[in-house]
Order: sequence, then C-alpha cells, then structure tokens
Amino acid sequence: MITIEHLDVQFDVEGDSDEKRFAELFNRYIQSWSRMQSEEQKLQRMLNSNRMLGDRSMEPGDES
Repeated sequence: MITIEHLDVQFDVEGDSDEKRFAELFNRYIQSWSRMQSEEQKLQRMLNSNRMLGDRSMEPGDES
C-alpha cells in the first residue's frame, strides 16, 4: 500500500475558468478515490472478521 503524506500540486492557469475546472475535477476524483478506499477498508474488516470466525475453537458443549 502507498501512503501519500503530503501532496503539492502546482499549475498555471490563464483564467478563473481553468482553475475552477481543475478544482471540480480534483474534487470529483479525490471523492471517488476516498469512496474506493472506504469500501476497501470495509471489505478488509469484513474479511478479517470472517477469518477470525474460522479460527475459533469449539468450546465444550458447543457441538452441533
């Protein structure tokens, strides 16, 4: 996994519309990335939880 601690983006714009468009695109893609990260973390927690269920030993009286 790669962790970005600090990201500095510099760009030259000729007008307000370019800067606004960049901000719109950046926000769209960072939100998409954030959703994917959240879904991945949720999936990993679920998989870890399921994995722990399989590792449990049966206690006396739990025979089914």
